[in-house]
Amino acid sequence: MEIRTLPVLLILLLLCSLPKAIAGTSIYKHVDKDGRITFTNRPINNAQKVSIASFSKSAEPNKSGLQPGVPRIKDTTQKERDVMRHQILEKELVTEEKLLTDTQNFLNQISNDRESGNYREKVIQLKNKLFLHRRNITAIKKELASL
Repeated sequence: MEIRTLPVLLILLLLCSLPKAIAGTSIYKHVDKDGRITFTNRPINNAQKVSIASFSKSAEPNKSGLQPGVPRIKDTTQKERDVMRHQILEKELVTEEKLLTDTQNFLNQISNDRESGNYREKVIQLKNKLFLHRRNITAIKKELASL
């Protein structure tokens, strides 16, 4: 019995030590001459070693309740931004609804005029446009509801 359990115990021991080995690896950040950023676990010339703790989601917030490095803005500034965002979304919604109506009317007009040579192709294109406008309207309404 002991001979069979020994390999199993060794495998379990190796599996338990694997996360520690992975967590112990270093992360390097390299910025090339074009400004592209590369993160790797292999050292690169002119790369900076990055602290993994700085990327941890469990990092404790400071006394103000904000994560370190997160800029603080005034509540009034954020409210102004929210109002502006809401106005932009409302305009987008009106535009999308108008485009949907125009496309639907054009589709109805083409459907009545079946003599045109590219009838089927035009109908497919218009149906695709209708789908996109409906999808955009749904997304905008969802975004507006979340404000």
